[in-house]
Amino acid sequence: MNKKLVILAVVVLLLGLVAFAIWGGGLGGKKAAIQITTTPTAKVFLDDKEVGMTPFETESIKPGDIDLKLVPEDSSLTTWEKRLTINSNTRLIVEKQFNADIEKEESQILYLEKTNEKAKAGLTLVSIPDGVSVTVDGQMRGFAPVKLDDITAGDRKIVVSHPGYKSKEILTRALEGYRLVVEVKLAKEEMSTTDSQQETEDQPSEQSGSSGDYVVISDTPTGWLRVRMEPSTVASEAAKVNPGDRFLLLDEQSGWYQIEYEQDQEGWISATYAEKEN
Repeated sequence: MNKKLVILAVVVLLLGLVAFAIWGGGLGGKKAAIQITTTPTAKVFLDDKEVGMTPFETESIKPGDIDLKLVPEDSSLTTWEKRLTINSNTRLIVEKQFNADIEKEESQILYLEKTNEKAKAGLTLVSIPDGVSVTVDGQMRGFAPVKLDDITAGDRKIVVSHPGYKSKEILTRALEGYRLVVEVKLAKEEMSTTDSQQETEDQPSEQSGSSGDYVVISDTPTGWLRVRMEPSTVASEAAKVNPGDRFLLLDEQSGWYQIEYEQDQEGWISATYAEKEN
């Protein structure tokens, strides 16, 4: 059993300040705001124009599509770029933690979308890696990507977690008439030497393929499961398999099973959505 200590990266985001109605004015009907924080400090470029350093905040953004680029002061770290859509009278929040190992980087983007449901507060959450578990106020609400039509307006605690990754806790506020959109990337958990030894003891199936073990694909939120070329969520997709499919288990690493998904074709699947059997 993996006994790693789960580290919660706690982010306090009072998105009750996001809506123009909550701001009580100040932006005008054709303005929006953006707030960016990074670790370490980075230069901020909007549509290829340098506008400052992080932490960066402005309330005079023209709504619409915008290209955001963050260039860390540490030249050994990789520049981050993303095209974003900023809605009128809302604040878009970007948080990014750089790392020399891209799998250990984490980020989140939060913003509000106005809806026609004036008496409801919604939530859409997408993630890297796929399939993180999503709880709202301690209640399991599914695996990302999730779209919830009503999470009830008010202060909410959202926790996202996935085996082998650092969990993230987001304290926020849901607003009636808006859908809170969360795009989150979790950082790969570092495994200590003790943890690695424990996993070796607990999972002696490095030669599990030769012992005749199999895995059966479990139900997934999408109705299928990606097979990847390597045991990583950033590895290329090799194929898709379906719930109920049964495959010979060739090898396993923390959170991943290697299978022969077709004759002489091998790949890796997330252990979250597979059950091992003899």
